[in-house]
Amino acid sequence: MGFAMIFRTPSGAGLHYKTRGSGRTIVLLHPVGVCGDFWNGVISALEGEFRLIAIDARGHGGSDVPSQPFGLDDLADDVAALVRSVGQGPTVAVGCSMGGMVVQALVARHPDCLRGAVVANTAHLRNDAGRAAMDQRAAAAEGGMPGTIKTTLSRWFDSDVQVLRPDLVLRARDWLLSADPVVHAWSWRAIRDLNYAQALAQTKVPCMVVAGLRDQSTPVAAMKDMAASIPACVYREMDTGHLAPLEQPEAFADHIRSFVASLA
Repeated sequence: MGFAMIFRTPSGAGLHYKTRGSGRTIVLLHPVGVCGDFWNGVISALEGEFRLIAIDARGHGGSDVPSQPFGLDDLADDVAALVRSVGQGPTVAVGCSMGGMVVQALVARHPDCLRGAVVANTAHLRNDAGRAAMDQRAAAAEGGMPGTIKTTLSRWFDSDVQVLRPDLVLRARDWLLSADPVVHAWSWRAIRDLNYAQALAQTKVPCMVVAGLRDQSTPVAAMKDMAASIPACVYREMDTGHLAPLEQPEAFADHIRSFVASLA
């Protein structure tokens, strides 16, 4: 059985989350433009062993739309407040793409909340070219979500997946079309400022990095660089594109299961 709830952050904003299962707590953080339902397949695979909490980031899914721009640190502060209130922490935080960046922010700002951290399909710092690309995506979002769909789905799914798994592509398309374009633009500008290299290099939080071998958004080389910079980091690869937990939820769940077991 699962429950959908609203958590009030210290600012008073409502943060929607759902919880299923029981046991050690794992918090799941989704990519930009989608919602906590992104994790449904992983939750189904793990709910017999763990308590899973899937959170809708600010302005995403059922969470309140903020009145002003936000950064990755703000998203992490929301998660930390929820974990301290209802998460029975310290917890294992798992994030994909933007969610993986929020996990990094948690490592940097709220290590006391974490028993472990899993970062999938994202880098840990941005160069000038990357920052310019994020600004371009933000500007495109301000023109309306339909104009962003084709390029986003092409980054997320390679041609084989688009042919063989149209259900996944259509699901992602529906999430994106229902997203708030202003929040989407703010999210890209938050992503633009990614840089947790120093915090990761100094962390004592156990970490696992998961790369997609066919990821067109975050190259494997960038994932390896991040993993190499983190003390005693576990590195794993999957034969997926940018959304590894969505493409192969059971295999991704196996990596989480193994990582949590190693923490014992």
